[in-house]
Amino acid sequence: MYKVDSVFYVDELAQVLRCECSEHGHGEPLLFLLYGQNTDSGNYSRPASFEGMDKFDTDLSTLHPILTECRVTKSDMELALIQHANDVSSEAHVEVMRKIKPGMTENQLESTFRCHASMPRFRSKFQDFPWLPRISVPLGCRRCSYTCVCATGQNSSILHYGQNDGTVNDGDMALMDMGAEYNFYASDITCSYPTNGKFTRNQAVVYNAVLKAHNDVISHMRPGVKWIDMHKLAERRILESLKEEDIIRGDIGDMMDRRLGAVFMPHGLGHLLGIDAHDPGGYPEGLERPEEPGLRSLRTTRELKQGMVITVEPGCDFIDALLGQARDDPICSSFFNWEKIEMYRSFGGVRIESNVYVTAQGCKNLTNCPRERNRSGNGWCALAFT
Repeated sequence: MYKVDSVFYVDELAQVLRCECSEHGHGEPLLFLLYGQNTDSGNYSRPASFEGMDKFDTDLSTLHPILTECRVTKSDMELALIQHANDVSSEAHVEVMRKIKPGMTENQLESTFRCHASMPRFRSKFQDFPWLPRISVPLGCRRCSYTCVCATGQNSSILHYGQNDGTVNDGDMALMDMGAEYNFYASDITCSYPTNGKFTRNQAVVYNAVLKAHNDVISHMRPGVKWIDMHKLAERRILESLKEEDIIRGDIGDMMDRRLGAVFMPHGLGHLLGIDAHDPGGYPEGLERPEEPGLRSLRTTRELKQGMVITVEPGCDFIDALLGQARDDPICSSFFNWEKIEMYRSFGGVRIESNVYVTAQGCKNLTNCPRERNRSGNGWCALAFT
């Protein structure tokens, strides 16, 4: 099944390497070892070691950038796995939308997602892929790609909130950031909605601002587009929406120059996705990380390439610490309608996250969660709440 021709014990490794190289006339072997920094996590990979390796010449610099770059774009097989993880996760998110009600705890929402995602599924798009073994296997996802974020109320403004121990209150916003993993390939999806299925006006204002940013970014994605420009586009759309509601005032260009968008969206727009939820390759050698607020949180500033899978996750948060800093800055403070801001201080936040595949001419959204508010009323999408 794995097409392995020979198996040896680890303590035979040095001898086998020498024999193989001698047999093919290569002389003393040069060992290429995987060692380098993951620019997303900051961690370094640990190179392989075995008894007798000190007798070989080694190269610690060549392999890491090559393998990292191989992970930046996805093959059709990899894309199929990511798509399946997205299909399962999207269904599980809808199940949480159906089940959520006041009085539940946040960890019950996490349990609902995990339970639904792990359920066996015998119908799958995998039937179109001849490389999949023809056996009846359950296609549920037993594991999540990362710690689930089930945040309600003010907890929703905490980016990587993980306690999930709060109580769901009637009318609060819920921010559900959860993604299942299939055969080691990740999904990473965020949905935001009111816990009772009905938007207040303030909730609708913020949600619509983020949804517009999310949709506009996806509509502009194609090979050659700079990711930093997509981040700025998301910031601009959110600022424009907030200005329409008189939450902020002034010239949008001046706001962008003062990095006002980072007050509401301090996180980066998205990240590469694959074997890791935060896949490596965001900052290859020679590509520097920006230093400005908001932009320094970007996990990549690369140009988009065909075959990339990247998350699109704009958000709008009302974070006391950042609002306080803005108020203390005389120039930044002048852009804010502080009377209106006070109405949103306990709001929390909204984030909408989809997993997007870059195609030759544009992109394809792999995530299939309800996003649009019900146009016939104030309720959430009928798909979820019926």
